[in-house]
Order: sequence, then C-alpha cells, then structure tokens
Amino acid sequence: MPPVPPADSRTEALRIITRWLETSEFPDRMISGTGRERAFLTELVYGVIRHRRALEWLAVQCSDRTPTPSTLPAIMLGMQQLLFMNGVPDYAAVNDTVSALKSTTRNRGRVSYVNAILRRVIRERDALLKRLSEQPVTIRESHPGSLVRRWTAAYGADRCEALCHWNNTKPGIVIRPRCTADGFVDYCERLREAAIAFEPHPFAPQTFLAIAHGTRATELPGFAEGAVAIQDPVTAAAVDLLDPQPGEHILDACASPGGKTGLMADRTQDQATIVACDVHADRIALLEDTLRRLRLTDIQIVKADLRKDDLPEALTEAPFDRILLDVPCSNTGVLRRRPDARWRFDPQRLANTVALQHALLDRTAQLVKPGGRLVYSTCSLEPEENQDQVQGWLEENDRFTMEASKTLFPPETQTDGAYAAALVARA
Repeated sequence: MPPVPPADSRTEALRIITRWLETSEFPDRMISGTGRERAFLTELVYGVIRHRRALEWLAVQCSDRTPTPSTLPAIMLGMQQLLFMNGVPDYAAVNDTVSALKSTTRNRGRVSYVNAILRRVIRERDALLKRLSEQPVTIRESHPGSLVRRWTAAYGADRCEALCHWNNTKPGIVIRPRCTADGFVDYCERLREAAIAFEPHPFAPQTFLAIAHGTRATELPGFAEGAVAIQDPVTAAAVDLLDPQPGEHILDACASPGGKTGLMADRTQDQATIVACDVHADRIALLEDTLRRLRLTDIQIVKADLRKDDLPEALTEAPFDRILLDVPCSNTGVLRRRPDARWRFDPQRLANTVALQHALLDRTAQLVKPGGRLVYSTCSLEPEENQDQVQGWLEENDRFTMEASKTLFPPETQTDGAYAAALVARA
C-alpha cells in the first residue's frame, strides 16, 4: 500500500480502530505507510488499543447515552490524542478526528455528537483524568480483569499494578552495537556525533543502549550496514543460558525475527554452524530480512513445522550441540510492545498454546545430541507456559535435567518480560 500522508493519518487510524474493534485482527497487519507518517499512525492505533478500557469508560462519562459502535471508535481516537499524547494540538485532535469521521458517514448527528464529546473532554480534561485515576486498576491501567486477577494472585497487588502501568508506557528503541568492548565506546561516540540522544540500558549497560524517543532505526549510524541490531536486552537471557561456542552445530528452532540468531552468530564470531528455522512464510521473510541486514550470510534458513515427523534433512542429518527453542506464547511479557495481545488472552487460548509448546519441546529434544543443551524460552509471564511447563515436561523426560533458569519481570528489569530454562541432555 502507498504511504499514508500526514493529513490522512487519522482517517486511516479510524478505519483500523473500527475494524479492530469489530474483528480483533492483528493491528500491525493493517497499518500501512512508511517513516514518520507510519510512526504517527502506529502511535494513534496502538494508543487506542493500549488504553481501550479507560477510553471506553471515559466515553460513557462524557455522554448522556452509551456511545454506539458507529461513534465509539472516533471518540476513542480523539480522546487518545487529547488525554494520552503529548505534542498534539487540541484543535488538530478534534478537527481532524471529526473530519475523519465525516469521510466515513453522512449522518450529521453522529458527527455533531462526537464533536461535542471531544470539546467536552477539553473543557473537563483535568477532572476526567482525576476521576480516571480513582478507578480500579482494570479501568485505570486498561487491562482485562482475567489478567489482573491472575497477576495479583501471582505477584501481589502492588507488583501487578506496576506491571500494568509498565505495559502502558511507550516503548523506545533499544540497540545492541555489534562490536567489541572498545568498539562499543566508539559506537557511542558515533551516536553523539549524529546528535542522537541515548543512555546505557540499566539491565545491560555494557552491551545495550536505549535510544531517545523520536529517532528512527534507519537514522542510526551504520544501520544499513548491519553495525547495530535492534533488540531488547531480554533476548540475551536465553542466549546466555545457551552459551553457544565456535565450531558447534546450533539450531535456532523458532528463529524469526532473527535477533537471537544474530546474537548467537556474534557470540561465536560467526564460527558456528547455525540453522535458523521457522514455520510460516511471512516469518521466514522477516528472518531473511534481519539476517541480510546484519550481513550474516552463512546461516542456513529452513522452513519447517517442527511437530511433523518428516523434517528437512538440515534438521535431522546430525544432532545439534545446542538448540534454542523460543516458543510461541501468550506474549504477556511484551504487552508494552504488543498491547493488542492483552485483549486476546483467554484460558482456552492459553491451554492451546501450552499444548503447542509441549509438542515443540518433545520434538526438538529428539534433535539434541547426548550432553547437548536445549534452552526453552518464552516472552510470557504465565507459570503454565514457564516453570510449570518445564517442570511437567522434565517429569516425563528423565533424559534431561534443568541446569539453570531465568525470569525477567519488566517493571524491575526495565526490559520485556521473559522466561528461559537451560535443559541438558544426559551424556
């Protein structure tokens, strides 16, 4: 699709939000455009999704009747700009949102109704925000009750609220310069010369940098040449447990988008035989793009469903010294980056995901050589996918023992959430 011009960003955002509320489709697949126009469109759409529960509550407070599906998306879009986005003038938030609605309906009553509500928000902004701050965490921090209840039981009310608040903060770009310690210092100097603000990431200050908001990845020095990887420090946790070594035969079993694959290649000085596997064509394309930009041309990419018996020869011709199994999961550790995932969470979906993870563990375990290492990892915070999954699987598979595990809780590590466990096959 062609890039979305700035004047049309709100019209496109309204279309996407309306469709998302109706279908629960993946919003990233509906967002078009490039550069700053795409960034603004993404901020509009993801902001509404992130604050959905709060915006729905606020819409009711500002109306004498429950907003209908024909008006609620525009109300939410306007409120998102007026209440949760810095730097958007009130007149633009109201006028351009109302104009976007006009392009989708000839019903003047709907347009007048939305216009009146948004102007009321401007008049009563401080009072509305104060009333919102007094609501239960499910509304105030806009999370499903099912997640709040399970996190409160697991972590306590204070840690649950901290997690919900973290999920509503705007994620920035975090990078890993692909260089030695001395080169890391040199890359920091390149950022200063380019007038790009940054700071060492608090979780891994010697290897990762947090880039200030407003910088695009393509503006980073050496981005096109593969001098820098875009990835959260959480990606290093599983690779640390894997501890890949030069000369080894290594499988990245669910590799896309390729950040951990690239980190393994760098850790082994590109001297290991690495196979990167994924199941879907779009995921393979994303993996190829990442490795191409990082100029890692010696990694073999394989498209395969690891649950199948008839696997490609590249996966079966020789057992692997080390396997990283970063399984599909509920994504509850990355709700800051994928806010739509919070609204898809439900017990049946979780049960189906747990079963898939178990099947992938069963199959990849068969590909590990005696004495080899299998690292199981998720970007989930749910025990069913993490500790419970590994413990239950080990009880069924006495060939493996757990050597170590890591859990990263976002508000405390300032990273995405994740779990990783190193399972070692008996020699």
